[in-house]
Amino acid sequence: MKKNKGSSDSIIVMKFGGTSVRSEESRAHAIKHIRSHADSGKQVVVVVSAMGRKGEPYATDTLISLLKDLGEPVNPAELDSVMSIGEILSSAYFSHLLSQNGLPAQAFTGSLAGILTDDNPGNAEILGINPSRIRSALKAGKIAVVAGFQGATAEGDVRTLGRGGSDTSAVALASALKAEKVEIYSDVDGIANCDPCQISEADFMDTVSASQILSMANEGSKVIHPRAIKAALQTQTTIVARNTFSNAPGTTIFHGTAAEDSIQVALAHRDEMSLIEFEAETDADKLVPEMIRVDEHRFVLKNDVYLESRVKELQNKYGALRKENGWATISVVFDKSAPESISPPETEIIPSSKNVICYLLKEDFLTSSLRILYGHYISALLTQS
Repeated sequence: MKKNKGSSDSIIVMKFGGTSVRSEESRAHAIKHIRSHADSGKQVVVVVSAMGRKGEPYATDTLISLLKDLGEPVNPAELDSVMSIGEILSSAYFSHLLSQNGLPAQAFTGSLAGILTDDNPGNAEILGINPSRIRSALKAGKIAVVAGFQGATAEGDVRTLGRGGSDTSAVALASALKAEKVEIYSDVDGIANCDPCQISEADFMDTVSASQILSMANEGSKVIHPRAIKAALQTQTTIVARNTFSNAPGTTIFHGTAAEDSIQVALAHRDEMSLIEFEAETDADKLVPEMIRVDEHRFVLKNDVYLESRVKELQNKYGALRKENGWATISVVFDKSAPESISPPETEIIPSSKNVICYLLKEDFLTSSLRILYGHYISALLTQS
């Protein structure tokens, strides 16, 4: 491949998720997309997630289990050190693979890529990026392959950015590099109006506004991380969600308001949630911002590896509490203000933003409730239009 001497406004950032780099076949598809941009003269920055899913040797969940299986709670800083390994290995492996396929590349950890974070283990915020080493690699005609999901504090401690943080890495790097756009690759054809694993007839959207996708992400949609959308809003960076395994155009996230006659609606959901109930009224969501407020006594929180340490933190601050697993939320997200709501059986409407109707429910009723809400809010509107 000829070394690319393109200008900075010809940079493309491409993010590949775990299923896109998990096998020889999937990596071959990813390389085709990368080669297409490189051969057209673009300077390419690739951001990679850890290879595979839970149970596979280098997946993030597998690495987490190394510590979690020894007992909980796990020290969050030590967990960050272990979790970051998956992306570091993936970036080094994928960089070497590109070079072996005639696409000279150089691997970067989050720290080497210049990503500076705060000191919040497991959910760190990016404070700034100095992409000078990436620019040097691009100037030398190389593809920069960056370990997603991570950065480092001013003291040099590795910190991870929360689940889906590789999306944030990609968009933040694109902003710092003034890239033309970010392409986020997964194993689906873009962004659907509901999880296709739950609703088989869910449709993929051609376009969606940044404000609506931010609401979807905040309400649990796993397609793109909320912080990635917020980073894109600051610089108006175009994001395209695409399928690694096809040439489908994907879903373009645009900046600006939806058309006046638009009736675009989507469902987002959170599963594996725990209901936390305090005896006294609290503002517990100020201590743990990722908690979702139900009322002054009740909150919901993701049942993940950080749950037990979060619960201890809450008990120390607010006293007695009750924890119950097996909860979920479903949110109906509109591109305008939400209309009058319906109430499916076994659900409770909880506070949310003006363009969202959010339901709290036991996880046992998740699929049936999604079916009811999809039929009422999406299928019925499509029929009317």
